[in-house]
Amino acid sequence: MSDFTVSEAVPKDIPAIVSVHKKAFPGFLMTLLGPAFLKVYYRTVLDYSDGIFLVLRDEQGGLQGFVAGFAKPELFYQLLAKRRKWMMISAATHLIIRPHLWKRVLENMRMVNDRSNTGSSKDMDVELASIGVAPNNGRRGYGKALVRSFIDKAKAKAAASVFLSTDASNNSSVNEFYLSLGFRLLRRSERAGGRLMNHYEYILKKTTN
Repeated sequence: MSDFTVSEAVPKDIPAIVSVHKKAFPGFLMTLLGPAFLKVYYRTVLDYSDGIFLVLRDEQGGLQGFVAGFAKPELFYQLLAKRRKWMMISAATHLIIRPHLWKRVLENMRMVNDRSNTGSSKDMDVELASIGVAPNNGRRGYGKALVRSFIDKAKAKAAASVFLSTDASNNSSVNEFYLSLGFRLLRRSERAGGRLMNHYEYILKKTTN
């Protein structure tokens, strides 16, 4: 019998999800934009009708991890773009304190705009956008349980594949983690500033010619 449960995220989980995110991703852009920004982002995932948002609770009921993503990604990014003003207001104080973040914020805004205009595909794909586990819970299988539950939810939506991106450099344990779960490396890209990203895919069903 496992000492944890995985279930659907609900609105009251957002503060705990933000707390786990901050601990799991110190120094990352979304974290640096502040907790109010994170709350808006994760609330958007929760509000999106084709979202997959799961949380992991320990045997005491404490939230120890989460995974967030969405089917029909272009529609999610359209919703995110509509909330751009709300998100920028929520991050305003942190951008004043850290004006050097503006370049990265503008790059991400362009990315959201591009992804919101990609068009729909015949075989639906699901994006795994964010996964976090409280750092003191490493090697308990929480991350694997979250990803496997996410994949099961994607299968239930009749998706063709799950895809994700993660840092290519100085990130070997995370890259090995996804490979161990059956993801395959599709390609590598370079973002502004020279940040290398690995793009992975997990095939859920074979396409026919």
